[in-house]
Amino acid sequence: MRIDSLILRTAVRLVLPLTVLLAIYAALNGHNAPGGGFIAGLVTTVGLCTYRMAFGERAFHRLFPVHPRWLVVAGLGLTLVVAIIPLLAGEPLLRSASTVLRLGGQELHLVSATVFDLGVLVVVVGVAVGMITRLGEELGP
Repeated sequence: MRIDSLILRTAVRLVLPLTVLLAIYAALNGHNAPGGGFIAGLVTTVGLCTYRMAFGERAFHRLFPVHPRWLVVAGLGLTLVVAIIPLLAGEPLLRSASTVLRLGGQELHLVSATVFDLGVLVVVVGVAVGMITRLGEELGP
């Protein structure tokens, strides 16, 4: 179903990139402050759902050609790998590792929990987009 509104379509063109930026910020900030993969996934989903409402199902599938099921599988696989890697090193399950990367005089603090949050983000987007798509199919044309 598409809402035929020029104002909505114009606003979504501006808001979608901002929601993606906010989601990236929440995902990267999550290991040090409130936020993380779940919140970032919800923010991304809100942006994608408003895009679908504004432009319709066909435009949404051109923007987002991946079946949501594959996102869920990829996200779960990523979180599983990040959770199990510490076991191979003799550490407890889900043990987070960190390192500092020096780039041109700047220090970038990298934490494995960020990769776990990325997996959670992908799972949340996959599940939510899958539910929205299925609800759209149930409602019909």
